Amino acid sequence: MELAEGIRKKGFRGWYERQLIEAHLFLISGFLCLIMVIASLEEFSLRTPAWETLLRFTAMLGGSAVCLWALKRYLVMLDFAEYAAERSVCEKCAAYGGLDLGGAAASRAPEQDEDGERIAVPVGVRCRKCGHQWTIG
Repeated sequence: MELAEGIRKKGFRGWYERQLIEAHLFLISGFLCLIMVIASLEEFSLRTPAWETLLRFTAMLGGSAVCLWALKRYLVMLDFAEYAAERSVCEKCAAYGGLDLGGAAASRAPEQDEDGERIAVPVGVRCRKCGHQWTIG
């Protein structure tokens, strides 16, 4: 979920909590794929029938690819959540996480890089407590 959409629907704290849960689900998925790769490697043998060898080899390659992708996704999500959390403290009153959307930057559409990953769009926010405005992203 994008930062602007998350703040609009759940508030910053709800968005942050959801990002951490999703990121850790990617970590768990990557770890389970790693276990599958190790289990396939343990029973891998060229003396077994060709179909079984091919199946185990395919499972190892696929599991390795999914594991690496999931771990990369975990790190990217966790990094962005921490980046946003560091910038969600109001400079005027030091309130944390009490944010509303504000400013023109929140209305821009998300962009994508060469890999098809979404690039974080700057989001204009306003403190609920004192009304101070700033940009996250």
